[in-house]
Amino acid sequence: MQTLYIDRKGAEVEVQGQRLTVRIPGVEKPFGVPLKVLEFLVVSAPVQFSSTLLCQLTLAGITVVFLNPRKGDASCIAHGTLHNAADRRLLQYQLVSDVQVRFELSVSLVRQKLRGQRAMLMRALRRRPENRYILKNAIDRLTIFDNRIEQAESLDSLRGIEGAGAAIYFNAYKSVFAPRLEFNGRNRRPPRDPVNVVLSLTYTLAHAEAVRALIACGFDPQLGVYHFPSFGRESLACDMVEIYRPMLEHWVWRLFASEYLRLDHFTVDPSCVKPCILGKTGRGLYYSAYEARARRLRRLMRRTARHWLQVAREVNPYSDPVPTVNANGAGVEKLEWSNE
Repeated sequence: MQTLYIDRKGAEVEVQGQRLTVRIPGVEKPFGVPLKVLEFLVVSAPVQFSSTLLCQLTLAGITVVFLNPRKGDASCIAHGTLHNAADRRLLQYQLVSDVQVRFELSVSLVRQKLRGQRAMLMRALRRRPENRYILKNAIDRLTIFDNRIEQAESLDSLRGIEGAGAAIYFNAYKSVFAPRLEFNGRNRRPPRDPVNVVLSLTYTLAHAEAVRALIACGFDPQLGVYHFPSFGRESLACDMVEIYRPMLEHWVWRLFASEYLRLDHFTVDPSCVKPCILGKTGRGLYYSAYEARARRLRRLMRRTARHWLQVAREVNPYSDPVPTVNANGAGVEKLEWSNE
């Protein structure tokens, strides 16, 4: 077990010895799991959780993610101390301070994202040939934007290309979902339809995965390359998630296309402050499916973090060498997270 999900209101959580114990109201026997097998603890319900427990978990290297099921974008991530190799963060600070290096790395990141989006739509085209016109048109336009990246002269122009590509991509992406889901494009805070609810939840969990992978490799997750540092935001984790968004979006689509998640798993009321909520049954199904897929995502994110460390060392000629990592291993073209 790598992740434990707690979704029962009123549960009592504590550490006894080297085991995490969960007591659920109405259940006589408590549930326990050894700390050494845990990497993540995801809490998505009001529980009894002490500050002492939080300290014990972070010292054990367990990342704790608190979610609000009624507000998909409301989350809090608690993790342990940064990696002991402070020299790696010095490399990162030098890299982030170099405007030209930041720009070159941002170009590579946006290119990976565009190619990932194009690959996702090509896979959708094979399954949904009746949507050929809109999907093929989007694929062709994304190819044009990919070719334009080399003409970008600044981060602002690069963001313009990335933003225009995202608009084209989501216009095609929404066409592969059933009309009854009423998915008309990306919306959040709060999400107003089932697809956006699941996308927001998936992005949140993937962000926590990225934070953990970066800290484990010695990076400061708040200092990004493509995303500027912003108060309270793990900008480098945002950079990493950008690469994996197309894979996550393909997986979300397959959850609905296979009817693993259905409309009756959600409470939908457009007149409410929280217009769409994933119910308890749906959350149980979602977390089970996510954990099965997340094992590969964690490996890929760790690989990407190691590749970024190699790049940081190569940029600084005075740094010590590190074991070679296959750069292609971090490319979106080599990554697959299918539901097949």
